[in-house]
Amino acid sequence: MELQEACQIHQGLLHERNNSLQEIKAIVKTWRNRLPVIADDLSHWSDIFTWRQHHYQFIIKHVDAKHEHGSNSSMFGVHASAQAIIHFGKIARKHNLTGVCLDSLARIYTIPSVPVVDCFHKIRQQVKCHLQMAITCGTKELQEGLEVMESSDISFFSNEMTSEFLALKGMLLSQLGQVDDAKNTFSMAVQRHDTLVKAWALWGDFVESQFTKSSPPDITLGVSAITCFLHACRHQNESKSRKYMAKVLWLLTYDDVKSSLAEAVDKYVVGVPPIQWLPWIPQLLTCLVWNEGRFMLNIISQVGRMFLQAVYLPIRTVYVTLKIEKHLERHKSAEQAAAQGRQLNPGLNSQLGTADSLKSIKATESMWRCSRIMHILRDAHPTVVLSLEGFADQFVWLREIWYEEVLRQLRQGLAKCYVIAFENRGAVSEATITPHTLHFLMKVVSTFGIGIENIKNPANTANTANAANSAASESLAKRAEVTIQDPDFKKMKEQFTVDFDFNVPGAMKLQNLIQKLKKWIRILEAKTKLLPKSFLIEEKCRFISSFSLQTVEIELPGEFLLPKHSHYYVKISRFMPRVELVQKHNTAARRLFIRGHNGKIYPYLVVNDSGLSDARREERVLQLLRMLNHYLGKQKETSRRFLHITVPRVVAWSPQMRLIEDNPASVSLLDVYKGACTSLDIEHDAPVSKYYERLASVQARGLQASHQILKDSLKDVQTTMISKSLLKDWALRTYPSPTDFWTFRKMFTLQLSLTCFCEYVLHLTRLNPDMLYIHQDSGLLNVSYFKFDVEDTKGDLNANRPVPFRLTPNIQELLTETGISGPLTASMIATAKCLVHPNFEVLSILRAILRDEMIFMLRKRQEDAHNTSPSDVKGEQIITVVTNAINSINARLNSLSHFEGTESKVSTLVVAAKSPDNLCRMDPAWHPWL
Repeated sequence: MELQEACQIHQGLLHERNNSLQEIKAIVKTWRNRLPVIADDLSHWSDIFTWRQHHYQFIIKHVDAKHEHGSNSSMFGVHASAQAIIHFGKIARKHNLTGVCLDSLARIYTIPSVPVVDCFHKIRQQVKCHLQMAITCGTKELQEGLEVMESSDISFFSNEMTSEFLALKGMLLSQLGQVDDAKNTFSMAVQRHDTLVKAWALWGDFVESQFTKSSPPDITLGVSAITCFLHACRHQNESKSRKYMAKVLWLLTYDDVKSSLAEAVDKYVVGVPPIQWLPWIPQLLTCLVWNEGRFMLNIISQVGRMFLQAVYLPIRTVYVTLKIEKHLERHKSAEQAAAQGRQLNPGLNSQLGTADSLKSIKATESMWRCSRIMHILRDAHPTVVLSLEGFADQFVWLREIWYEEVLRQLRQGLAKCYVIAFENRGAVSEATITPHTLHFLMKVVSTFGIGIENIKNPANTANTANAANSAASESLAKRAEVTIQDPDFKKMKEQFTVDFDFNVPGAMKLQNLIQKLKKWIRILEAKTKLLPKSFLIEEKCRFISSFSLQTVEIELPGEFLLPKHSHYYVKISRFMPRVELVQKHNTAARRLFIRGHNGKIYPYLVVNDSGLSDARREERVLQLLRMLNHYLGKQKETSRRFLHITVPRVVAWSPQMRLIEDNPASVSLLDVYKGACTSLDIEHDAPVSKYYERLASVQARGLQASHQILKDSLKDVQTTMISKSLLKDWALRTYPSPTDFWTFRKMFTLQLSLTCFCEYVLHLTRLNPDMLYIHQDSGLLNVSYFKFDVEDTKGDLNANRPVPFRLTPNIQELLTETGISGPLTASMIATAKCLVHPNFEVLSILRAILRDEMIFMLRKRQEDAHNTSPSDVKGEQIITVVTNAINSINARLNSLSHFEGTESKVSTLVVAAKSPDNLCRMDPAWHPWL
């Protein structure tokens, strides 16, 4: 292609056709736009740039000879030549080849009369090179960068160029510790050109570092930093301004009694496009219900007017959560009495009888703020809000049937019991149930498939969000009435109450309880299998069934989780007529199919969650992973390996119901395992039971289980029950073609490396087999229910686990030794190197997200300790716990990014994850043999 274009240039110049100059300019412009992608091989592009330089020189000479010297026509050749040199240098710098970059930039002096703009870009790349080299070589490089700037004549530069030049100089001075000079230089930079993003951003970074170092914090510096960052976000695309928004949100933690920083945000946010706030809505809502709430009303309303769905659904969820929490608080005394043995009256009346007491709930200030924004949004977009509320009302009919709900709760109860069993493995036979789990099971007995949220929502004092929730509550009440009339329900409830009577001798013993739970899970699973596999949506949800794009324009759930160009937002054309019942996410979910206005069909699961706030914790991790993907595409090594974390969309429609983007071809690791167990005629929990039986028999002899006994238990399960090749055999059956199998395994390896990396570096909860979903059509992996693993006592991230991540014998067998020591290890190192890159400021994004997590944890701890509604957590407390968490994550990130020769920290972790000595110390419910 370039050969053909070069031929056109030569023919045009030699034969002097009328429009030849225009054609040549068009070709040169095409060449300027046809540039290397970050993942491309640099040696290939070096040849292309050299080839182009010859043609640019030919254009300059030929035009100079024909016309007077230095004419406009020859200048475009000079400009193109200089630009090619600079761009090649820039790509070399991004590949970390700073020497190549500086050599390339030096070649610019071979071109006579270089345009001013190219001189500026050349100096900018040169300074950036020195800044990059300073990370490894120290201040000597910073000094050299400063010398380059001092020796440059900037009198010919435009104001914009001078401003950026001074901002870079200020950055160098601040890194050299010359604080006063840096301050003056930044001030001059902004005065030269007051809308330059780079100058405001670098000044903001400088002021922020001064502010966080000052003790006690100097609030005026904090206000200045927030002002700078908000100015930097005004004329910048969203992805570039994301790190500055994160810093603004984090700085609010340092606020004083007068809320000076929150006031500064409210004051200077004018002019910042609402799209800049789009990825940060969960954080804005935390601010709304916290100290600085009154200053957030304006921002959230502005974003909501522009992106209604992005704001309305989360704020509706927060509002209903606050209302339920308020109700729970009022009835805590009754619940505590129940926990001590006095059960609530069974039946519907015990649930709905609370509606009267709810009427007296006085809206708190945060509830008022939420309802105020919902009111504003309803006035701005009445039809869309009405439709969203219609969906919420109808989704209630897609909930689990009563026995599916009980089954989900019993599975959760069994998981809790397994955790207690492992904690008390020193005395298996003596272990008893904890008060917390007892309370949970008592609640299951009393509600038995009619959940806590079956309460008619009252006309609250704010009286604005009532309409929003009453319809859904009425639906819940109707469902509860239908359930009560089911004869099976009464019979089962009686039997269940008898089985889970905790006054019977031995009922508090953990192993007895585990057996009872397993028995009931089997009964309810058998009942669930008799259900039809699908039904027509019109049978239960008339509004959804008749909804179409003509009714109102509503985007797909989760379209606004990360901003993109408005052309790419997909709207809901209609809901497909059939709804499927699927067993996923440890529950009986309903799979909806939505046809987008682009003709594609998008499957979503309607899933019930039991935890009011735990669901938000998972959404925080997903939010972080989505943001990390942006950086993985910007670095050479991660980009060329196509490393991209698979993050499904998850949208909360109410505190206990979510829509989760689904892939019908995905299957959890636990499902693969259960399928294999069924074909081998083994109960999938048998290895876990065997583990505890073995421990109990050893302890009955008055001994304690030694490390050797644990190793033998693991080996015994692998030889008699679960072979090492279980997962590999499944993959070979699923992908009979060698090409398909190889492609699946390659993608699985790369995806697993990202999953292992996130679990270890971000201190996420351990990866259980039911959390890992394998997409059989692509080899992609996604993890559901990942949360930050925060210790309840101190609020620190939990770093104590026998294995760093999941690399169990079955996974090792599938990946092979070559796959583990090759692509898996290399990908983890590449990911660490990418995220440790200082310009990406990944830690700023982490701070903003961890701030929310720690506010939630500290408030919960306060609530547990004092048994009252929590007061606001102090800023200093949050700063301390978040800083500890960030330091811990940063230490792990840096240790993984170091790579010398063949030795790396990743290899050490892989050995630890594979070691049978470590695997045998893991909880058997984690399935270390799988």
